[in-house]
Amino acid sequence: MSAEGAQAGIPPVRRRFREGTTAAELKAYMTPFVAVLGYKFNTDEEFVRLVLEGELEVLAQTGDIYCPCRIRTGDPKEDVRIVCPCIPFHRSQFAGMRKCWCGLFIRADVDDGSELLGVIEEPEGPVEVPVARAGDMRDGEARRVTIGKRDIAVFRVDGEFFALSNVCRHAFAPLSEGFMDGYTVMCPWHGWRYDVRDGTTDHPDSDVKSYPVAVRDGEVFVTV
Repeated sequence: MSAEGAQAGIPPVRRRFREGTTAAELKAYMTPFVAVLGYKFNTDEEFVRLVLEGELEVLAQTGDIYCPCRIRTGDPKEDVRIVCPCIPFHRSQFAGMRKCWCGLFIRADVDDGSELLGVIEEPEGPVEVPVARAGDMRDGEARRVTIGKRDIAVFRVDGEFFALSNVCRHAFAPLSEGFMDGYTVMCPWHGWRYDVRDGTTDHPDSDVKSYPVAVRDGEVFVTV
């Protein structure tokens, strides 16, 4: 930072990537992460190039790769939601649109991303949200997923996948940290038992919500 900038009270840029980062390096950095989330880069390579170049300009100005088509508020806690890739913060919205806000990323099951450019409206009704790759979860494993304000536990048992509200109705413990016994998850705090297939328990009025799950092309989808 220059002496003139310091005297003017301009805060220094705190770099999150090394100086000289290229578009190819950003793409290589993001590709495995968005794949875990059920997304890929848009098939329109020219559009991808333009967006990444825009992100590099933002990076040079701010020190981080904020989405170039969204306005930053200046509040770090709020602006973290638009650091690219911002898919985890907008799972249900992007799943419904089948792309991220600007279209840099599209759902893995979309063949032609150019058809989604300019789409900014979410469809009404239930939405299938990609939450995991089937091969990344072992039998007897649970995983916590946040979709909007929903806290969801995803389970794999004998090759099948199930999804429940992640909050035990007794003392609000996370069921995703529980112990598996076949199709039963035992709450990690006090041992309350829930059937992962439908969320039922032996305790009165304490069932948890279950969510429909589908598996296609190796991706696990939860409908919310």
